[in-house]
Amino acid sequence: MSDEEVNISDSEEARACITRLLKVIEGWAVKESQKSELEVTAFGAALASGLINFPDFTSKDCRNSQQLIGAISRARQHLDREFRKFDGEIDKMHIKFAQEMEELDLKIIRDRKEFKHYLISLIYAEEYNKLRSKVNNIFETLDAKARYEDSPSDS
Repeated sequence: MSDEEVNISDSEEARACITRLLKVIEGWAVKESQKSELEVTAFGAALASGLINFPDFTSKDCRNSQQLIGAISRARQHLDREFRKFDGEIDKMHIKFAQEMEELDLKIIRDRKEFKHYLISLIYAEEYNKLRSKVNNIFETLDAKARYEDSPSDS
């Protein structure tokens, strides 16, 4: 490379432009991190979108951007707090659903026992009806015979 060759990406002007861009990003991040909860969530989503390639920031960029790191930390804390809140709600719902399922299982078991009792009652009723009918027929036959007056020829 000759002295006249210029690497534009590494030029002093390019580095100064990157520094200005980082300051703009830092200012934007600080403002966003100080907004309402919903907007801080949106800020977290914007950070997570990958639009800004944070891994490309140099160590020097990071040392010079402490407010950016603080803003990202606030977003992280907010998102963590929201995650714990919703995760706790899910845990509560799991417990509630488990209790309801247990109650439903018990109801099904109770209903099953009641239905089984009903079926047994039906079977017994049918059996008793058959027995009753047969015994009734025997009784009527014997009673009829007992009431039947002997004819003179039966004696």
